[in-house]
Amino acid sequence: MKKLNLLAAFSKLRLDNKKMLLVIIGCLFIIYLDYALVIRLQFKAIKDLNPKITKLKKDLSELSSKLGGVQDLKTSQIEANQKLFAKTKKIIFEAEIPSLLQLVSELANKNDVKITQMKPVKELPGKQDKYSQKVKFTPLLVSLELTCDYHRLGYFINALENAQTFIAVQEMRIVSEQKDYLKQKVNLVLRTYVKK
Repeated sequence: MKKLNLLAAFSKLRLDNKKMLLVIIGCLFIIYLDYALVIRLQFKAIKDLNPKITKLKKDLSELSSKLGGVQDLKTSQIEANQKLFAKTKKIIFEAEIPSLLQLVSELANKNDVKITQMKPVKELPGKQDKYSQKVKFTPLLVSLELTCDYHRLGYFINALENAQTFIAVQEMRIVSEQKDYLKQKVNLVLRTYVKK
């Protein structure tokens, strides 16, 4: 009986080995199919992508170089526009300083800006900038003390800078009015040039 049990266990073990071998062969077959159908196609797709990636990198470098050229062109166009704009602006003579102050006053009135003080000051010779030294213009600063709301100040500055005479804002300091929070006290320094 013992011998029979041993034979049954041995044949069962053989049967289990056959099942195990069948499972191993099945796994190897699945791995082969996976490689043959999926992994090989993935490797082929990766190989096909390498030239495309190289072409895209080349195209991107060409595009960035062209964009740099466009940026340089845009910068040169802005500089040309600024030079043209500076040429079209009028530079006044010393005798026209009162008319300039009148213009500033009129633009302030049109934009509801109250001027409490206006003082023209010629800049010291040692502080002249590169433009006045090249063309022999004398810089003229106009110091203004204003009271207005913020938006009216913006309209006023825009009107000044769009005027026929060259006027630029050099300095500005804004302090809120304590009585009326919608109004501001503004110290504004305008720069223009006067022909000698």
